[in-house]
Amino acid sequence: MPDCTLIVPTFCRPEEVVTLLTTLLRLHDEGDPVPGEMVVIDGSPDRRVESALLAWPDWSRIPFKFGYVQSAAGLTRQRNVGIDCTSGKYVFFLDDDSIPLSGYFQVVRDVFEADRLERVGAVGGAVVNEMNRSLSLRWRLRFLLGLAPNVAPMKFHPSGTSVPRALMRPFSGTVPVDVLPGCAFTFRRRALDKHRFSGFFEGYSQGEDLEIALRVGREWQVLCCGDAKILHCSAPSGRPGSFKKGYMEVVNRQFIRKRYSRPLRLRHSMRFWLDVCFLIVMGFARICRHPTQWAAIGHIAGLICGAFSSIVRPPRYEEPTSPVKSRVHWQDPQPSSVGVSG
Repeated sequence: MPDCTLIVPTFCRPEEVVTLLTTLLRLHDEGDPVPGEMVVIDGSPDRRVESALLAWPDWSRIPFKFGYVQSAAGLTRQRNVGIDCTSGKYVFFLDDDSIPLSGYFQVVRDVFEADRLERVGAVGGAVVNEMNRSLSLRWRLRFLLGLAPNVAPMKFHPSGTSVPRALMRPFSGTVPVDVLPGCAFTFRRRALDKHRFSGFFEGYSQGEDLEIALRVGREWQVLCCGDAKILHCSAPSGRPGSFKKGYMEVVNRQFIRKRYSRPLRLRHSMRFWLDVCFLIVMGFARICRHPTQWAAIGHIAGLICGAFSSIVRPPRYEEPTSPVKSRVHWQDPQPSSVGVSG
């Protein structure tokens, strides 16, 4: 599919990137269409990903243009770099630990092509191994206490909460959504000509997929396609520490809530802060059961610091009126089918 681009940001995950490449080659060998252009944006502090790619034995068999770009770390930054160094009409984003199943790319492209009026700006995939699952104790308590809103999965609530995909059952066709699965989504290039991933989210991001889906959704239709099936094999490496994760759970949610929950209503703010308090209480309960779990202590500290920061200095960020494009200089391929950039 020469009009399709695949962008894969990665950070310290060489095995996952090679597995994804091998999966794309297998799909092509089985007669499944794949994007005509793929680029890996590597934010790793070392060269393990590059070395793993150079050692991959099947370069002579790949059917698409491939590029490798070394970038400063940061998921939103890496995705924006990928946008700037590619040209496809439809821009696929996959996490390095995602595995597309047969028909994934063709089905998503068909959704865009069937939209003759070009109203659809983004399409999310169906993460089949994260759907129709039992809820965790934390989420069950959230619903029991009325802290979780009564909305459909992948819909955004003004309290800053969205219902987990675990409650979504497998389906066929497309449904309108507010939330894109961060591991697998696709944009029409025209939507990205105006909107980029927000510079508010730095480093390992949390909520950046929701934020751009809500922003693009102001002007375009955002859909989830139940026939575009994918597996998310969540990798443990390349993730933030427990303190930073807890901090982002509060600050990033508050940033998105205040930007997209207009008008701000007292009952939604109360539900947001009661939910934050609930998460802190749950964290203390976990520590009481397992006093030596330092990750739980760090997570609580992050939640508390995030709440304090959000109250004292509410998070704000103004998006550029026009996207600042990254400069990417392509060098001679090495090996013959791989583009390497500094």
